[in-house]
Amino acid sequence: MKNFNRSQLSLLIFLMLSHGCYPVSHIIIGEKKAPVNASEVKIYSDFPYKYEKIAMIEASSDFALKDMSIEITDQQKTNKALERLKAEAASLGANGVVIQNLTTKNKQRFSFREDDKGNINASSRNEKQKELKGIAIFIK
Repeated sequence: MKNFNRSQLSLLIFLMLSHGCYPVSHIIIGEKKAPVNASEVKIYSDFPYKYEKIAMIEASSDFALKDMSIEITDQQKTNKALERLKAEAASLGANGVVIQNLTTKNKQRFSFREDDKGNINASSRNEKQKELKGIAIFIK
């Protein structure tokens, strides 16, 4: 364990909150469409007959302030990543997502506590998270 003073702890918490607040990202590779409802986005394992590519997207089950929840099982974590992937695709106007990759990653989590002498102590643990990558598409 390592001891931190209050200013170091504040800086560390700020950095953790400002980076990784929402574990979803995309790269536009086509033309965005009008947003759709996430429930309208279908998941595919291969590209359908007629489609347009909109974006490469990825999402993970990592903790997020935007949609807080606690997933315990691998399936719950996969479901959370899929929910986020579909929401991101829908915001870009995609009505489908072709899944490219599903991975399980170990992420190190840190926790802090103050002892009775006022010292801040840090500890860490590993946590599994699921990450999905896909291509957001518009099916004609």
